[in-house]
Amino acid sequence: MLVQKFGGSSLANVEGFRASGALIRRFAEDEPVVVVLSAVYGVTNLLIEAIDAAVAGEDYRRPVDDIVGAEQDIVDGLKADGMDVTELQGVLDERRARLLQRLEGIRLLENCPQESRAEILASGENLSSQLMAGVLRLQGVDAKWSDTDLLPPADESWLDSLVDLDLARPRLRQAMEDGPQVLVLPGFHGKNDQGAYQLLGRNGSDYSAAAVAAALEARCCQIWKDVDGFYSADPRLVSNAQVLPEVSYAEAMELSFYGAGVISSKALAPLAAAAIPCEIRNTYEPDRPGTVVHAGASRDTAVRGISLLDHVAAITIAGTGLRGRVGVAHRLMGALAQRSISVLLIVQSSSEYSITLCVRTEEAATARKALEDEFHFERLHGLVSEITVLEERAVVTLVGDGMKHNRGIAARFLTANSAAGVNVEVIAQGSTECGISLVVDRRDAVAATRASHTAFFGSVAHIDVILLGCGNVGGELLAQFQRQAAKLEANAQDLKVRAIADSQRLLVASDAIDLETWREQLQEGGKAYTLEDVIAIKDELGLLNPTIVDCSTDEGLARQYVELLASGFNVVCANKKANTQDMAYYHALRETAARNFRKFLYETNVGAGLPVIDTMVGLLRSGDRLRGFEGILSGSLSAIFGMLEDGMSFSAAVAKAMELGFTEPDPRDDLSGMDVARKLLIIAREVGMNLELDDIEVMPVIEDGFAADAAIADLPERMKALDEAFAKRVKEAKDAGAVLRYVGRIVEGGCRVSVESVPADKPLGAIRDGENALVMHTDYYQPIPMVLRGYGAGAAVTAAGVFADVLRTAWRPLDY
Repeated sequence: MLVQKFGGSSLANVEGFRASGALIRRFAEDEPVVVVLSAVYGVTNLLIEAIDAAVAGEDYRRPVDDIVGAEQDIVDGLKADGMDVTELQGVLDERRARLLQRLEGIRLLENCPQESRAEILASGENLSSQLMAGVLRLQGVDAKWSDTDLLPPADESWLDSLVDLDLARPRLRQAMEDGPQVLVLPGFHGKNDQGAYQLLGRNGSDYSAAAVAAALEARCCQIWKDVDGFYSADPRLVSNAQVLPEVSYAEAMELSFYGAGVISSKALAPLAAAAIPCEIRNTYEPDRPGTVVHAGASRDTAVRGISLLDHVAAITIAGTGLRGRVGVAHRLMGALAQRSISVLLIVQSSSEYSITLCVRTEEAATARKALEDEFHFERLHGLVSEITVLEERAVVTLVGDGMKHNRGIAARFLTANSAAGVNVEVIAQGSTECGISLVVDRRDAVAATRASHTAFFGSVAHIDVILLGCGNVGGELLAQFQRQAAKLEANAQDLKVRAIADSQRLLVASDAIDLETWREQLQEGGKAYTLEDVIAIKDELGLLNPTIVDCSTDEGLARQYVELLASGFNVVCANKKANTQDMAYYHALRETAARNFRKFLYETNVGAGLPVIDTMVGLLRSGDRLRGFEGILSGSLSAIFGMLEDGMSFSAAVAKAMELGFTEPDPRDDLSGMDVARKLLIIAREVGMNLELDDIEVMPVIEDGFAADAAIADLPERMKALDEAFAKRVKEAKDAGAVLRYVGRIVEGGCRVSVESVPADKPLGAIRDGENALVMHTDYYQPIPMVLRGYGAGAAVTAAGVFADVLRTAWRPLDY
């Protein structure tokens, strides 16, 4: 004996009925089959909408017309297949007339009795099951339809009853003994001895099928849906979620109860009690094996899956009057039970000072009122200090029978969520250790699910990039991302550019921006934006590891890093402005990053792609001490002074550097010396010097205010006035066996940047053509200093340095 249940998603249209009918016929060739049907897809929700509209005195005909339209399309399709639909058409017409009649009565009463609600909602399954019986007969199957008097309710509940299996067993057996190849039943309800329908609760058709399977001691119960089975997580949220070949009854119950809408948790009870295996299969991919729910599921895997229950409210009752009081939990649960509110999760503090429970958000107000009434005396006398409600929460649950045999599961679960920037508000674990639940803000639910799945099922490092500033460096960075895509994939690194912005437009992608056409997309699809729009991307896309990459020179943006870090973003910046703000902001950046478990990386602030910051900080952490520092820290000035050394005039050298793209758009920014001063300040702060930008002694290459009124294009011409003076200085240096260089120095607790005459045979004397060099005199590196040398200007090397920082933000499954 086989029991099959087909859900509404399998019955959305006539094609779904045909596909489902073909599956039933295939299995019925080998054994008797009982088929349980849900309503046509969407019909139950429309019936509820019609009832609510009638109670409110509003128009209920529109949802009724939508219902009849969907069902009529199926009848018409079956007629086109050659079926005589006269009887079905009569049933449909009669059902519409009665439905309108009952709804009009409800409108007049402004109330819908539970008995009437049950009758109306039962009509969806009654019609769909009669349609399926007709489809099967059309396909040549000996099929019989029966009403649900075969499933007598075990109690008097109109909306959430159980099936009396002892009474159902002989009735079902008698129905099958009459010899039909297939018995077709409506799901979702039973019929009592008075001929009235009683509903079997949410997802009641699953429970109907399970009850039939248990009563008939069936070989198997199959649940046919539009998914392949249980997944390790919701595949709509986690792209690499895996189909689970098997789960235990306990695991299936935990996964279903906490949000995996594959099978009703209520349906699993009779199946587990009768040890009947349950197969979850895909109607539209019937050859896929699906998931088997059974008692013998392997426990080789500690964690089976992660489920997400959305739209939850957390209610906390707290007060000194709860300590040592017998029956508090009983009173609390009883007050909620009287209002038919189901408690999803409950936790008590070890001090007995507070109890926190979760209910569905739509029941939160009723639940709070119930508790306020129940504990009125305690609240009046200050024994209960408060009853608080946190709405729009979600429960993320880790499920697996094997967890009890493995240490460190909870630590890994919590650390994964912490690394994703998720604040955990409540933790709960049952005594069976089959499930661990976390209550989080609903806005963090997707990130929490993805982080947890990656921690237990993934091997890929996730990087979600939001690029702010797509000029020379930003554009080159995107080109490098594109060129390295295959290598990243080979190294199990999943880098996705989620958003790109210039100073005016923001482009956001639901998955990843196509880097072949990002310029055109930004131009055509970019929209004006604010910082709040950027921050909102994290929650809107449910990003697991979001990283802001700032390749701009915008000081205003740099001042927003603390807010970005506090909002859960890593920050990678080529922009030097943040690290050269006042010391209070400098420390706030690092404190905020640490407090929120985010990364703030800025290696390219000094030396472009050279590993300056890491090298220096590593030395100091190992116990070394900086005694002195000198360096050429500007690639543009390195190029200009190299050309002066070759005999080129100062104005020509500046023009050439502008042409080659070495300088800022306005070369006066380089020639002011402030760029070098900022870099030197960053180095000084990294080695522990408490300095502000004003503490740096700056001697610019050209006098402040020189050619201030000139347009950028006119600068080379105006700078010809300085050619003679620079030629004289170059000659004087050469006569002394030296060269001119723009040098930053840290010596005796002070910092200075200036044009210096440097001996040609010293480390800085050979630095030119865009190179940088940093000379560090330390306790370990003396008398011969450590020298870092390489190109320090140009989009390619700077972008490469930013790329390296971006890769360091990658969050891996084992980073805990």
